Amino acid sequence: MIKISSIFANAGFLLAMTSTIAFAGESAISLMRAGMPSNCAEYAENVSKSEGSFSSVSPVVNGVTCYGAFQFCNSGTFQEFYNGTPQQFLNDPSAQVAAWIPYQQREWAKAQRNGMTSAIGKEVCYKGTCANVTQSSILKACQFGCGKGGKLDNLVKSGMDCNAPGTADGAGTSVCKYLVSGAGYDVSCITNSSDGTNCIALAKP
Repeated sequence: MIKISSIFANAGFLLAMTSTIAFAGESAISLMRAGMPSNCAEYAENVSKSEGSFSSVSPVVNGVTCYGAFQFCNSGTFQEFYNGTPQQFLNDPSAQVAAWIPYQQREWAKAQRNGMTSAIGKEVCYKGTCANVTQSSILKACQFGCGKGGKLDNLVKSGMDCNAPGTADGAGTSVCKYLVSGAGYDVSCITNSSDGTNCIALAKP
């Protein structure tokens, strides 16, 4: 359940699609069946809906292909977080989940080290939808990269100005879109603390 000013943000953007599907993404339930901790399942569903399903293979772009529900790419992250073939990875949802959590933990550590977490608690608005930046916002925005000089870094240095130079990619997609759509989720399996809501946990007796 996302805490957003006035409306819920739609996370269905920048989908990683195969040639046979128009929409992608795994549900929180299917992710938990593959070993996803319940306290991160809703956030993982949000990310997967932006990336792909367990069987997704991206189009080849500049020689790079990405695989699975979280689109690990053969330009580096696939080899770093999985020891096997792409087909083995696609056939093994548990391996995808097992690779994703340490990858997210690494991105969180980079965000902390590079000062991006200073944005937590600040309001950001994108096309009329506003949200208070949370840990999950930062992690979602790290899909743009959490390095110095990246889109999120430029946004933080600009004082959270979504129109500032260097805060959107070549297609014009603003990092603010990710901050808003990723807000309010429990990501404590990654950050070891929580400032978001976990509806799955709340629904348990």
